Amino acid sequence: MNDTELEKKPMLSNLTLINVAFRSFFLQASWNYRGMMSMGLLFSLSPALDKIYKDDIERERAYMRHFEYFNTNPYFSPVVMGVILSLEERFSRGEIDQKTGEELIHDTKEGLMTACAAIGDGLFWDSWRPFVAVLSLVFASNNFVLTPLFFLILYNIPHLYFRFAGIFWGYREGTHVIKKLKQFQFPIIRQKLKYGTLILLAYLIPNYLSLHTPFLIMYNMKDWYNFGEKIIQGLLALGFVTVATIGCRSKLDVLLISFLLMLGALVLNRWQILI
Repeated sequence: MNDTELEKKPMLSNLTLINVAFRSFFLQASWNYRGMMSMGLLFSLSPALDKIYKDDIERERAYMRHFEYFNTNPYFSPVVMGVILSLEERFSRGEIDQKTGEELIHDTKEGLMTACAAIGDGLFWDSWRPFVAVLSLVFASNNFVLTPLFFLILYNIPHLYFRFAGIFWGYREGTHVIKKLKQFQFPIIRQKLKYGTLILLAYLIPNYLSLHTPFLIMYNMKDWYNFGEKIIQGLLALGFVTVATIGCRSKLDVLLISFLLMLGALVLNRWQILI
């Protein structure tokens, strides 16, 4: 192996990258108005930067580069960190122009953190968490004692996958990591998760909520009363889910959809259609 091949050998071991990913759990441990997550980012990157830059002055400059504004989805933050470390490694070797290298690192970090914030927030906060929560309600309604544990395990499977795999993707792929992320087709996944949540809600409403239809009582249909209630509850559940689906397809905010459904339920209660 010649000197050139030795120089191009990766500076960071898998153990160091795992250490950076583990430290990313503390990304939000300290917020500040100026840099948002900057302190958490620097804390996460510091073991790797210490290995890349042996010179104290160069290391200090690298620290200051990443003590600036940083804000992204915490689960996807290791993807950004991996790309940063890849660029820092190339910069330390002189493979990136020294005059424009710092600007390149800054611009790449800024663009990636914005993209990962949009992907991560949309996937986890807006889609995956509601789906797992409603699925857990289905288990809880059947008296499944370990429902809280089920929620934690199921929710964290993709979270831990993206956190620990992301650091390796970013480090090995560099700025081409976007192609890796595109393979997941996140918009399609989000849409399917939202529809899955609506289907589970449609299952829960007529089967596990105590809703009654008083206007059936006046007809004194004792034999058909329970059957009639189930039909009406099912139709109302279908109506609510249809409205929610239309809202999702129209790209309405989930909170707004929830508010409209709650308002509809209050109106039906006021008219004594449901109690």
